[in-house]
Amino acid sequence: MNTSTTMMESADHALQPAQEAAETAMRAGSREFRNLIADAEDLVKRIAHVDDKDLARARAKLEHTLGAAKASLQNGTKRIQATARHAAEGTDEFVHTNPWSAIGIAAAAGAAIAVVLSTRIQR
Repeated sequence: MNTSTTMMESADHALQPAQEAAETAMRAGSREFRNLIADAEDLVKRIAHVDDKDLARARAKLEHTLGAAKASLQNGTKRIQATARHAAEGTDEFVHTNPWSAIGIAAAAGAAIAVVLSTRIQR
């Protein structure tokens, strides 16, 4: 195994926690949004038997908004997945095409993070 392959694997390993953190944050936000939709749907079901005209209009408007929110969530999730996949493929291609540039960028990013952390620790 040559040095550039080892360094690329090391860079991949170093980026893995950041990727996992981003995925976790995305899932948490999506989960909260889904919980909000479920709660609103539950509210609509609970007031379905009430015959007040104003309440019926509000319920219909809420049902329409919930449908739009669900569609938006699905579209947004698909768009985020496609964008993330495209970015990962582009990054992978760049790293394999320009391994030394990628190593330099990773080293510079690591140095910047070290400087930021060292200034925070000294405070």
